[in-house]
Amino acid sequence: NAVLVITKIGNLIAVFAALFGVLARNSISPSLVGLSVTYALNVSQTLNWLIRMSAEFESNVTSVERIKEYCDEIPHEKPWDIAETKPAREWPDHGQIEFKKYSVKYREELENVLREIDIVIRPGEKIGIVGRTGAGKSSLALALFRLLELSTGDIVIDGLDIRRLGLHDLRHKLTIIPQDPVIFSGSIRTNLDTFGRYTDEQIWNALEQVDLKAYVLGLAKQLEHECSEGGENLSVGQRQLICLARALLRKTKILILDEATASIDHNTDEFIQRTI
Repeated sequence: NAVLVITKIGNLIAVFAALFGVLARNSISPSLVGLSVTYALNVSQTLNWLIRMSAEFESNVTSVERIKEYCDEIPHEKPWDIAETKPAREWPDHGQIEFKKYSVKYREELENVLREIDIVIRPGEKIGIVGRTGAGKSSLALALFRLLELSTGDIVIDGLDIRRLGLHDLRHKLTIIPQDPVIFSGSIRTNLDTFGRYTDEQIWNALEQVDLKAYVLGLAKQLEHECSEGGENLSVGQRQLICLARALLRKTKILILDEATASIDHNTDEFIQRTI
């Protein structure tokens, strides 16, 4: 609509310039009449350029509005580190998890996806959570990592309420093997030891435990072999085994498997369960 209006305005200016040139032909020179008509014809293009620039400016301002929304309106995560409640280096030393009347929802206006969960998981126990699609199995794992914060009740791990801990202190002490294996762009070493905390011997031991040592030794660059984005140059089973090796390296007391063997063959599934 704006372009149509601008075009009409440009046409009217050109028509009036030509009309006034004819009416005043005796008082001004023909060269000035031609110049005024030429500029009048250019007005339409100039106005169209103005509309285009206005539209581009408005679309670019959308990015600024989005950044402002991210900064001011979307709730931020809780602090990564809280000095007052920082747990001991060896926490959790047992791995006991207690859910006390725990309920959680994804958004304020939605209903709870978990309702008053009361359970104690003792150290060394293997607990299977079974349910239909949408029953809240993955939500329970998200609650342990505090990716869901709209909750009531408490989750206590080895005597510490996880709501009082910094997110980094909590999440570094938990390990998850997801259904879809997560592989980063970078070397195999980077995928296994992102923060450079372990020695080569520890990394090779972890690879041997998941039966990937022979495969990595056969690569030209071995641990420095580059994984493409999402691990596209690896099979699904190899990606899952790398995730398992990553979990074995960390040696945490709490290991969460979110349908970790759903995408792999029976033999690899059996091997992973035996390794765990």
